[in-house]
Amino acid sequence: MKVIRPLCVAALAFFVLASAAKAQIPRDPTPVVAKTSPEDVAMGKKLYEATCSKCHGIDGGGSDGPSLQGSPERLGDAEVGAIIRGGIPGTGMTAFGSLNVEETGQVVGYLRTLGRTADAEIAKGDIGQGKSVYETRGCAGCHIIRGEGGGAGPELTRVGAMRGPTYLRAALLAPGTILPQEAGAMERGRFTQFLFVHVVTKDGHSVDGTRVSENSFAIVIKDAAGRFHAFKKRDVQKVEKIPGKSVMPSFKDTLSASQLDDLVAYLASLKGAQ
Repeated sequence: MKVIRPLCVAALAFFVLASAAKAQIPRDPTPVVAKTSPEDVAMGKKLYEATCSKCHGIDGGGSDGPSLQGSPERLGDAEVGAIIRGGIPGTGMTAFGSLNVEETGQVVGYLRTLGRTADAEIAKGDIGQGKSVYETRGCAGCHIIRGEGGGAGPELTRVGAMRGPTYLRAALLAPGTILPQEAGAMERGRFTQFLFVHVVTKDGHSVDGTRVSENSFAIVIKDAAGRFHAFKKRDVQKVEKIPGKSVMPSFKDTLSASQLDDLVAYLASLKGAQ
């Protein structure tokens, strides 16, 4: 099913984006240097919590946005600072030009303290054993890693670069409770990705799955087998969105504590091409 959006909306969106680009104020090109004194780190923590934590988690482990734990060590202070102040075009990472170079350096200094936390948590489990848990528990039936696996769930090739151990553990224990938000989407706003949806058609047939797309007139969901189902809302009895529920089973009662640590360690090690 195809959903046609009015051309006037697209034109308006283009005009707004073009106007914003023209009005953009040139940024200070001064390289950002991490400020790591106790006072600077304390201020960086306050700035991070006010500016960044909603998308990247209170501990930097990832939420709507990717994990930032260890990012200054991997990318360098100047690159992280440039991303904070300039954003990443085409993604949900907007520019925070309101932070001056010194304040950005304080945030980067605080992020450096989070990298040590990430390293300690990853070390709890055994990566090799975690890979074995992943394979024997059938995770590849729903997830793809480096081109292999099923497509019912999100791809995991770079999940370790995008999500921290705390987020990964929570997702394994209570899938559906900490779902990311879609980036962009000016016309209708951002919606929750992988939201569980229960649809009942007028003839009584029901389908469960995760939402792929939706507008005022139609919804597309993907079931646990990876099949897509498109519905016109006028043709169904009910469209029920159930936050906290997931087509993915919880591992709370099926994995031992050590197996869970190992699986988290394996997922955290998946960072794509290095």
